[in-house]
Amino acid sequence: MIIKRLITLVANTEDSSRVRQFLGLPPELTGGEDHRERLPWRRVLMIEQKPDGVFLFRFTADGTCCGDTWHLSVDDAIAQAESEYGGLLDSWKEVPEHIRDPIAFAVSMIRSAD
Repeated sequence: MIIKRLITLVANTEDSSRVRQFLGLPPELTGGEDHRERLPWRRVLMIEQKPDGVFLFRFTADGTCCGDTWHLSVDDAIAQAESEYGGLLDSWKEVPEHIRDPIAFAVSMIRSAD
């Protein structure tokens, strides 16, 4: 059961001074070799509040999921998003209840914003 969904858009510019996210173990855990794959730039962030916690999902411009984190509260998830993307975030909007596919909804917002 989903209690609440919020979405925001991330500016269409990769800011290398911000957090960079990778798939795979860091070189410190692989004998100094870096086999990680850099994850694509996110354009949509979605917060889903559920009975078992709050999830911050990250999506590319085409709606591909590229990472998530678990948080104790919506405020904690928003703070995490701010620490990663700061001034690159649009305002958070609640996803209307009648929207069945919030990612498609957000991707359509990207198209109208670009």
